[in-house]
Amino acid sequence: MVQKLVLRNEVVKVKGRVKVIIIKKDEFEKFLQLRKLRILDKEYEALMPPIDSLQKNTIDVNGLSVLLQQFVSMMIFNKGYGNGLPLAQMILTTQSGTITFSYTSNITINSQGVTVYLQIFQENGNFVYQYYYVGFDTTNASYSTSEVDLYAGAQINGMYNPGIPETIISNSNTVRIAYTNIPFVKTSDSYLFIVWLIEFQNIPPYLLPFTPTLYNNANVRVNNLQVPDGRNSSITVFFNNGSCNFVCGGNCPSTGLSGFITFVQNNSVILEFPLTNSLGSGASNLEILLCTNTQFSNISAISGYVSSSLSPPVSGATVYVALATLTITYQVS
Repeated sequence: MVQKLVLRNEVVKVKGRVKVIIIKKDEFEKFLQLRKLRILDKEYEALMPPIDSLQKNTIDVNGLSVLLQQFVSMMIFNKGYGNGLPLAQMILTTQSGTITFSYTSNITINSQGVTVYLQIFQENGNFVYQYYYVGFDTTNASYSTSEVDLYAGAQINGMYNPGIPETIISNSNTVRIAYTNIPFVKTSDSYLFIVWLIEFQNIPPYLLPFTPTLYNNANVRVNNLQVPDGRNSSITVFFNNGSCNFVCGGNCPSTGLSGFITFVQNNSVILEFPLTNSLGSGASNLEILLCTNTQFSNISAISGYVSSSLSPPVSGATVYVALATLTITYQVS
């Protein structure tokens, strides 16, 4: 018989917060604060505006859907995108048109730009990704603004030949992921700062290959390790046929991910991955194990797994073909 199983329906929360700060030029020297941020067990220092009292923004769920779809395509199919735009931008709608701040690695005088600080830590066994986008205008420009849009892009290391030093960096398109309607006025004797936090919460270790590494100052990117048949070797699904070692790295029938669908529903982005494999002579119940070994640039690899089982509806029946679905819901708030 054929048996279908929902391996997991995991919920990852995506949140956005923002605030606008306008200071007098002579306050600049004392305004930026040296903060310690951490990426797992490593700390680094960043010169940033105050990051307290951020207000809720609106996540662009359609833009997020495009970003996730392209990121996962890069991970599974080694597909590259890139629309030629900087991978971090803020676009301000003013009384006379739009002003675009584009990515730069640091905040400088007499310039406009966006810089991106990353923080990764664990909370109750799951991971949290925090991306602090800091837009700034330290020029003499003056304008009033009614809306600000945040654009972002993801990036991975596409490694076609593990063990051989050949790394190709792949980019997604730069898409709008959030916007806010905070009106403000910048005058010629003031400096503008926009602090924008985009946060992915409640990420189990096994879902790290599906969580986008957005472009950031620390150059942290996930690695897509391809094996000769084209699969991503970081992601393996094992099926228990009753006569194998049912563990990560064991000798059970296994497969990689060969496809997925993406859709938007109830202000969430949902990814579904179909999983199927033959169990040979059959098994008395359906057991599936998803194992991931996520490798990054500049941080250590992280492994994770999740498993599930389902007994046949008829006692004593034999399962010959396994069908399963992995569902990830990116819930926006």
